[in-house]
Amino acid sequence: MPFRLDLHNHTRFSPDGVLAPEELLEIAAGKGLDCIAVTDHDTVEGGLACISLAQHDPSLPRVISGEEISTLSGEVIGLFLSRTIPAGLTLERTAQEIRAQGGLVYLPHPCDTRRSAVRSHHRGRAAELADIVEVRNGRSLRSAYDRRAMGMAVRHGKSMGVGSDAHFAGEVGRVWLEVSSMPERDNMVEMLLEGISGWSESGRGHHGAAWVSQIRTGLLKISRAARSCFRGA
Repeated sequence: MPFRLDLHNHTRFSPDGVLAPEELLEIAAGKGLDCIAVTDHDTVEGGLACISLAQHDPSLPRVISGEEISTLSGEVIGLFLSRTIPAGLTLERTAQEIRAQGGLVYLPHPCDTRRSAVRSHHRGRAAELADIVEVRNGRSLRSAYDRRAMGMAVRHGKSMGVGSDAHFAGEVGRVWLEVSSMPERDNMVEMLLEGISGWSESGRGHHGAAWVSQIRTGLLKISRAARSCFRGA
């Protein structure tokens, strides 16, 4: 029986996320996901909280703890992490820190020019360092971004991953990958070479929803920044 995997999700531990860990897991379970990676911005706390919840409730999806790390050259995800890796390091140092924990280097939305993807002049090096390249992202505003990412993965001989990049409830389970069984750190790269990707939304409807999500994220950031300034006044 296929095992549904989503490798990119956020909780309220991210500055632009709103979902409590338990809420993310319950929605993911309702969408038929068997395993999700929780990849909050610059912290593993959301992922560790989700692992604890899933360990005590077998009805919830299994969890891979990760972090979407802000490097000097753009964003890189570490999967299978247990400790937060600091922001502001070089690509090479960030990859070293991920692997020092036994983790995998996952390159999110690498060709998306509208977000904090790896900068264009660093993409080749980032692809060389990566174990997995994200070739479908639930927040991509243009299908061309995903096509270019797939081309990057093929050129560099990398495994391909997909992720909903969910920050809000309606985004959870937008994108998933089918694999044969629960992935572990030691077999994930090989397993993804055999995966079959699927979308819960497709075509124009998917990209339209992504625009709405991006606008909501922008408004959320403005609102939180305003509240922070008000409290500090």
